Amino acid sequence: MSETIHDGIVGSGFQFASGGAVGRADNPYPASTLLLQQPHLRARGIDLDALVPGWFVGTINVVLPYGLVLAKADMTADLLDWTSDLGDPKAHIPPESFSFVHGTLHHGGARYPGLIYYPHPETKPSVNAHHYDVMEVIAPPVAGLRRGDPVAIACRASAFVPRGG
Repeated sequence: MSETIHDGIVGSGFQFASGGAVGRADNPYPASTLLLQQPHLRARGIDLDALVPGWFVGTINVVLPYGLVLAKADMTADLLDWTSDLGDPKAHIPPESFSFVHGTLHHGGARYPGLIYYPHPETKPSVNAHHYDVMEVIAPPVAGLRRGDPVAIACRASAFVPRGG
């Protein structure tokens, strides 16, 4: 299997995946979106606990110097209805599709196996629009990781293609 390395820097996200935005006016979700999605993903055979043991609740947003689109995922949950059982109608959104690619985050000489989390842009709500130059990584806690740090993501070469190319 051929691998590609994507070099980038750690950026900041919307903090919906981690739950850091709970209570903020622009966030209708009562908890981490990853934790809210987790039982629905598990029902589709995608168990984050088994795939990334000890994972940090949230995503590491890696800003790349170029845009990428998904070409071939390792796992996909199409049109996952993860919000219809939430109590607040403001939190209800149409079903979303999520794909995952196995990858390894490299930081400070250490390697952290995890998943690249790819919410499909065509199904993603506008409150947290997709950025093609950002890879979202689900990984175990990364010692000393800070915004602005250089990191690299290794993944299967056929997983992503350049946007517009």
